[in-house]
Amino acid sequence: MRPPRTFSPLSLLRTSLLTATLVASLARAQTLDELYPRPHHSPPTPASPAAVKSALAANDKQPATQALAAPTAGGKQPAQGATAESEPVIVSTQERFLPEGEQHSPSTLHNAWTDPKNLRHTSSAVGDVGLLRVAGADPGARGVLRFSVLGEYFKSGDFPVVGAQNTRSSATFSASYVPLDFLEFFAAYSASANTNSRSSPNLIQALGDITVGARASRQWTRGFWAGVDVRALSFSGVGNQDVSQYVFGFSPRVVATYDVRERYPKIPLRVHGNLGMVLDGTGNLVNSTQLNAAEEYALNVNRYTRVSLALGAEAPLPGVTPFLEFNLAYPLGVEGDGLIAPDGQTVSAASAAYKTLNLGAKVTAVRDVTFTVGAELGLTRAVGLGVPATPPVNLVLGVSYAVDLLGRGGTRIIETVRERKVEGAPLPTTVQVPPTAATVQTAQVSGVVLDAQTHKPLAGVLVTVPGAGLPPVATEAGTGRFLTQPLPAGPVRLAAQKDGYLLKEQDLRLTAGQTSTVELTMEAMARPAVFTVSTTAQKKPVAATLSFQGPKNQELTTSDSAAPAKLELPPGHYIVNVTAKGYLAQTRGVQLSDGATLALSFELEPEPKKKLVEVKGDKLELQQQLHFGNGKSEVLADNSPLLAQVVDAIVRNGIKRVRIEAHTDNQGDPAVNLKLSKDRAQAVAAFLTKAGIDASRLEAEGYGDTRPIAPNLTPRGRELNRRVEFLILER
Repeated sequence: MRPPRTFSPLSLLRTSLLTATLVASLARAQTLDELYPRPHHSPPTPASPAAVKSALAANDKQPATQALAAPTAGGKQPAQGATAESEPVIVSTQERFLPEGEQHSPSTLHNAWTDPKNLRHTSSAVGDVGLLRVAGADPGARGVLRFSVLGEYFKSGDFPVVGAQNTRSSATFSASYVPLDFLEFFAAYSASANTNSRSSPNLIQALGDITVGARASRQWTRGFWAGVDVRALSFSGVGNQDVSQYVFGFSPRVVATYDVRERYPKIPLRVHGNLGMVLDGTGNLVNSTQLNAAEEYALNVNRYTRVSLALGAEAPLPGVTPFLEFNLAYPLGVEGDGLIAPDGQTVSAASAAYKTLNLGAKVTAVRDVTFTVGAELGLTRAVGLGVPATPPVNLVLGVSYAVDLLGRGGTRIIETVRERKVEGAPLPTTVQVPPTAATVQTAQVSGVVLDAQTHKPLAGVLVTVPGAGLPPVATEAGTGRFLTQPLPAGPVRLAAQKDGYLLKEQDLRLTAGQTSTVELTMEAMARPAVFTVSTTAQKKPVAATLSFQGPKNQELTTSDSAAPAKLELPPGHYIVNVTAKGYLAQTRGVQLSDGATLALSFELEPEPKKKLVEVKGDKLELQQQLHFGNGKSEVLADNSPLLAQVVDAIVRNGIKRVRIEAHTDNQGDPAVNLKLSKDRAQAVAAFLTKAGIDASRLEAEGYGDTRPIAPNLTPRGRELNRRVEFLILER
């Protein structure tokens, strides 16, 4: 049910004036008809007898309700050749909007392809009029208030570093209002949650980021708008929403829009451009914390001022407006050779700068409501600390609603077109011919089937059309080509199958009387690979349990017999964990290729009588410290038993990620101590990697003498400060 409309005094006055105007117009039209009556039609030329007979025969074929001539007053038929006027009859009605009464966001579903009314001014990601990230310079109708909600989702492996698993979701709530023809105000509130296996903690939430801004623009020439856009940014502190912990930013830019339709009406295209600066203080949120790439991305920490460039194009079509965007944010003030990558290498500012190509569409089929769907494709693969990483694919879904605060809901009037009908003319007839078998039109498909890996043609592939009831056709030897049976025009689905290959299906739309061409590629089924496993201690077989983690997770138990155990698994990368009662656990990463056989042998070490490594809370507690040469980073040989127990603790407790932290005392140059601690942490990580721990599960960091646990005043205190610690990041 439509909600009741409320009327303000201004709207009542406007309605009264409109009614009075319509009544006056109707009265004036009646007076004109009285002063200047319409002339009668001149008598028609008498028809010949043959023409009369033909007309009578034609009218005899019409339904009874469509008589040749209607009776006049009194029930008499008009004489042949005489004129007879009936009352004016309605032949058409049409609606139109009064001036200034057009709807601000009508449905565009049934418009013509190039109808200018297909254009709808919609909200961008932060509420202002635009596309997704690109702002437009044309604010649209005055008095329109827009509300929007935009959700984003991204999930990927190996992001932002190899071995990391990342999932991010966010929501932005925004509103904008156009009080004047040249001015728009907007505001947005955003919140996000990011989970990454390499961040600490894994789940990081950023709540309470706020954007407020204004845009002033005008139309400078036909189809061209330009102006300035100013935004104030605020970012909440890490772990809280206290106003005292906020930092602020500022983003001015120039915006421009050009409507191609103003010059070429048959081309439904609008282009937009933005150029400006982004100055934010997110780097000040974490001055005392050293963040890795995953944590910088989760918190959206930028440590540099950026130049922003955004280009966009949209095509307002009936029911939908597809759009395309390019966005660039280039960091300024990068010193030296560039930014430091997570692996310690150097990357240029240009290669790590935020660059995306955005594809999407805005659905405008519903009045006042706009749905937005799109994907942001990251063009940047390099990662540099200080600039958040660019995700490869970010999915976007949003909805916005527009309200006209000036009360223009589409004020319409109905125009009725009336004509006087001349009696005596035969009415047209319409003949409908039912479809016959001869009218059914067909088409065929000609194609080739190739191996997806080698791109060589495949022979003997059976190509069918499921549900068509037609026999399959086989591809030719040597060429891999095929030609289907005649098929009904319209949508069809082809299915190709061959032993040793995965089923391939493809949808096509066939045009009557034409032969469509298609190329099908088929993926060969993966052949299982074989592990042959033996577990020994002092060269003698021992029973053990092996856990295989990879494309398929499976366990295998070996016996104390001499025969190795065998296991078939799909090809891929596997982590193999080995545990046996009375022996230290081991682990190893292996790569298994398609159809290969891989022999694995594990020489197990007996458990020591005294355990030197224990899991306590989020740490691996060592009962004795690792030894290094004086001022050296090389791991000494006598550390092997202790590090073997570290591996055992990681495997048995299911620890997925560990951070190795090295520290020194305060003797010597602090810079030298810092480098020495980093080198020692890397050396321990390399030792554990050689022992079987996958490198993606380890992080290494050195802190020099900045984190003492005892006073450096005594030899004992300095000894305690020279230490290596193992922190559990993920289980």
